Amino acid sequence: MSNRIKQLGSNRTLLLLDDVEVLYSYSTPVAARLEDGSFIRSKNYYKGSTSPTTQRHITQTLNYWCLEYGLKQNQIGSWNDVAELVDQSEIENLIPCFIK
Repeated sequence: MSNRIKQLGSNRTLLLLDDVEVLYSYSTPVAARLEDGSFIRSKNYYKGSTSPTTQRHITQTLNYWCLEYGLKQNQIGSWNDVAELVDQSEIENLIPCFIK
């Protein structure tokens, strides 16, 4: 497995795991681009809720992924339609145990 880290901005980092990309906001994985090209984002990453800064990190990264993979905003509608809300554990389970 080839692992790489890509810094996208202050406190916003991508962990690249072969065909899966996991977004970290600060030290918490909060969103991912899956092998099939779909997106997921956590609904409860911060003590059961969300934070404005991490929400902004998720939106910025979804925009980055659209540019990176040639998607246009008018093709995808709103981010609420595109990135499925999932439990935090689903995103954490994407990360191999030797990285956690």
